[in-house]
Amino acid sequence: MAETILTQAEFDNRIKKAQAVLAKTDLDAFLVFSTESEPAGVRYFSDYWPSFETAGVLITRDGEAALIVGPETLTYASARSKLATVIQTMDFRESSQPDYPGSTHPDWKAIMKRFSVRKLGITGFHMFPYTIMCNIADALGGTENIVNADAILRPVFMKKSPLELECLRKSAKISEIGFKAILENIKPGMTEVELCGIATAAMLANGAETTGYPIWCCSGPNSDQAISRPSLRKVGTGEIIHFSIGAKVEGYSSSIGRPVVLGKCPDEIRKFMQVGLDALNMDFDLMRAGVKASDVAKKVHGYITDQGYGDAILYGPAHGCGQMECEYPFLETSSDYILEEDMTFMGDVFLHRNGMGFRWEDGLIVRADGPAEELSSFGRQINILEV
Repeated sequence: MAETILTQAEFDNRIKKAQAVLAKTDLDAFLVFSTESEPAGVRYFSDYWPSFETAGVLITRDGEAALIVGPETLTYASARSKLATVIQTMDFRESSQPDYPGSTHPDWKAIMKRFSVRKLGITGFHMFPYTIMCNIADALGGTENIVNADAILRPVFMKKSPLELECLRKSAKISEIGFKAILENIKPGMTEVELCGIATAAMLANGAETTGYPIWCCSGPNSDQAISRPSLRKVGTGEIIHFSIGAKVEGYSSSIGRPVVLGKCPDEIRKFMQVGLDALNMDFDLMRAGVKASDVAKKVHGYITDQGYGDAILYGPAHGCGQMECEYPFLETSSDYILEEDMTFMGDVFLHRNGMGFRWEDGLIVRADGPAEELSSFGRQINILEV
């Protein structure tokens, strides 16, 4: 088995940090909930990533923590989990809702009794299934004994440990390999899906466990889409071809967002892309410990507006990253938090107007003694390729 970055001690310490937060509340436990597409919370505490089913990590005041999974994944979860206790329950079964006749897995009443839970804080609250919420409320004697704990537990995630930073640095380097493969192979007439396949294959061959998200290539009119998926459209010359490419390493995801133009680039497009690149570079200069997040967003957006592209702004110029390529917090003109050392972000400048757009994106680590540390600067230039 390949040598890993994260250690058992790292996971043990995460449970201890969550318990320290829990001790300051009137809650008996946290239930950290995750899905296959949003695995961050459960993977952070257990290294388990649900497949088909959903999952949770129950963290109690007295030090015991358990991974809770559905009926089919006991062997998979036991092989992956950094937590010794693994419990199965029917409520976390896959969405097709099989019956599993004869199942004797414990319900929430049995689980809450086993761990002496009377009041529970749930994270992943806004994606938690209503039917399961009802079952837990019944087990605890009412919804008044269930609390949205997302904001309570966030401080545990927001500043990254040295090993987490190492995972993100490795993710960025593998993402670079994916983008380099694009630059070396792209030609007019290739499909968006084909180009994404080239990047994906290069990353998987060089140490990624998977992609950090469904990576995309958006060309021509599709470049106007801030969030997208690749299509069978063939890329052409003289148009923006936007790539968002990210590798996942031990659960951690960074990203490289770059526009590319094949052949002659119209002056309007070149200027548009340059403004976005300049704005992203401002993120690295301005984001440092002790700075108010909204001040950065206002300066970056002010620059874009002064250049005549204020109408092209869709959202703030950065967002958190870690277990998810896009995680709390966003950096917006309304953000009132203060940047702290070892917080990690994706500098993310997406601009769109007149049916075209692009994203410049790179990861950064907030530093106390100067500009942010760049996770990658590979290819952060106007990429106009001869054909």
